[in-house]
Amino acid sequence: MLHNQLVVELKRAFTKRNVFLWLSVIVLLPTIRFHMIRNGYQFYEPVEVFQETVSGIIPLLFPVIAIIIYLPSFLQEQRNNFITYTRTRVPLRIYIMSKALMNALLTGMVTFLLIFIPFIFIVYVEKHLGIINYSSPTENVRIPAVTFSQFLRYGDLAYGFIYSLWVAINGVVYSTIAFMLLLNVSNPFIALSLPFLFYHILNFVTGLLHVPMFSPLSTIFPFNVEQQPLWTVLVPFSLLFIVLIIIFIFSIKNREEWMI
Repeated sequence: MLHNQLVVELKRAFTKRNVFLWLSVIVLLPTIRFHMIRNGYQFYEPVEVFQETVSGIIPLLFPVIAIIIYLPSFLQEQRNNFITYTRTRVPLRIYIMSKALMNALLTGMVTFLLIFIPFIFIVYVEKHLGIINYSSPTENVRIPAVTFSQFLRYGDLAYGFIYSLWVAINGVVYSTIAFMLLLNVSNPFIALSLPFLFYHILNFVTGLLHVPMFSPLSTIFPFNVEQQPLWTVLVPFSLLFIVLIIIFIFSIKNREEWMI
């Protein structure tokens, strides 16, 4: 039954409006940033252009991006009491599970492509178009290495894929937290805002403590600090995952009080 419900939810999700939104996120945000940096910056390698392209706008809005991919559709069903009418046809457990899985699937897919498509374009396509003018590094020039650059030893594609997957995993966790908060918090604005606030408050706190390498922003988009050991990215992610587990356990125990 879960498989059939997932197929139904997938068909419901792929509306013209949603597809337009997803394409706008995937294409528009990197394009805006790429246009902003194409002039006035000195680059030596395509990977530098990619890293600068996914800096700025995308890190600032990242939790919002993860949340708007699927959850507005679920929120609309909540407000219209649509879930109540489906309980006669589909068990509530199956229905909510299908929603959670669809949210994770679509959020992961869109956030992965948000990073991976600009990577493919900049590293493999743009160099043939000549949009960016690259400088030749001299003996005194040191191209700064950032976290995840460790994977460049396995090739550009391995680096791009692994890093895009990392961003997608974080996007799924943030959107899943927001999804479960929608089930438990009566005010949807608060439910959808809490992941965003957590993200930026933790960024602020790590800045005050002078440990920016442990901030969510610097571990998901590690282009504002020098290269750190890979284990550092797991510090805020582990905290975020613990929050997810706590909310999940609370949601299971509070099942009778869900906002449906």
